[in-house]
Parts: sequence; C-alpha cells; structure tokens
Amino acid sequence: MSTPRFHGSTRALSASQILEAAGNALGRIRQEDGLKWADIGAVLGKSEDQAAKYADGSAEMGLVAYIRAKIVFNGRFTGELDELIGKTKPNEDGQQAQSCILKAALALSVALEDGDLSVAEVRANRATLEAARDAITAQLARLTPRAA
Repeated sequence: MSTPRFHGSTRALSASQILEAAGNALGRIRQEDGLKWADIGAVLGKSEDQAAKYADGSAEMGLVAYIRAKIVFNGRFTGELDELIGKTKPNEDGQQAQSCILKAALALSVALEDGDLSVAEVRANRATLEAARDAITAQLARLTPRAA
C-alpha cells in the first residue's frame, strides 16, 4: 500500500491572523481606490469609525459586513483570507488533486447515464464532489498573487 498523498496536520489559524488579513485588505482597498472610511463603511453597512476599527484589527467583522465586502471587493478583500485558510489544510499534491477531480467527474458521468442528475445522486456522491471542490480550490489558489 502506498503512502497517502494528503499529509500533515491541520494548522492553527488565530483570530488575530484573521483580523489582520481582513484589516490589511480593507486598508489596501481604501488606499488603491482613494476611498475614505465613510465609503468603506457604506459598503459594509457600518459607520466610518467601525470600518476603521475593522482595518486596524480592533473590531471583529460580522457575517453581513463580510459578505457585503466580498460582493463589492471580491478577491481583493478575500484573497489574503483565502490564502490563510488554504494554509490550514493538509498539504495536497497535484496528482492527488487530479485524482480527486477525475473521481468526481466519473461519479457525475455515471450518475448522468440515465440523462438526469438527481438530488439523491448528488447526495450519494457528496464526499467525492466536496473533495474535488477542495482540490480545485487548492489548485486555483496556486494562481493567486501573494501578498507583499
């Protein structure tokens, strides 16, 4: 039996790392776009003071504000956060990623033989599909520019 290609333990991700990454992103967006904290606050549905607190890491952003920032600023806001999350997952090599993706493609192909992809078939293949999603995300993350 060969050694699994997924190895390593899950790495810890601290609250301060999360707050710092979100704050860095907001500060960078503000500077690049020539915005004021009031502008950032308007996007987030918060006051300018609260937006500034998010940027300096002294306040935790709620889910609604996070989603609003993600919608408006997309990868510019979530890029560093996504990179941090990616580092918490065990290492995955390209061959294992390809295998996960091809397993999902095969499972979907078999499920579609009758011309329909039912909810039950998706549910039955959920673990395979989720592994493929994670493998694709890991491969795409290799393409994102690194923070300076």
